Amino acid sequence: MKVGLATSQGRMAPCFAGVALRILEEDADLGDATVDSTQGWHPLLWGRELMRRDVGLLLCAGLDQGTWAAVQGHGIQVIPNAMGQADQVWAAWRSGALSVPPMWPAYPPAFGGPGAGRRGGGRRRRFHGGRW
Repeated sequence: MKVGLATSQGRMAPCFAGVALRILEEDADLGDATVDSTQGWHPLLWGRELMRRDVGLLLCAGLDQGTWAAVQGHGIQVIPNAMGQADQVWAAWRSGALSVPPMWPAYPPAFGGPGAGRRGGGRRRRFHGGRW
């Protein structure tokens, strides 16, 4: 299986940030990766572009839910919270320390997951004809 790593200057990067996509076989060294630019890729086309490059797994430092769904819709697994130096993330994945989350969101509430911004069981505000 080929693995893609979204990187920028040696660190993991969020998708669609004009990053370098490193592609390599799962048993290869990071230095053996081919590098493609993702500059100009539309977020919803990441799945197609990865599929064209025969990538089965994407490691990145973040992506939105729509892109995650589009990539997974092409049969590509995603580890969306791989952060740090690319070589350390690659070693962590190869050792089994990183795994594909079973479902979105992969982030805890403090990072935008369910319940973000809702502390202490507060209730939602509703719009009532010009007043909140």
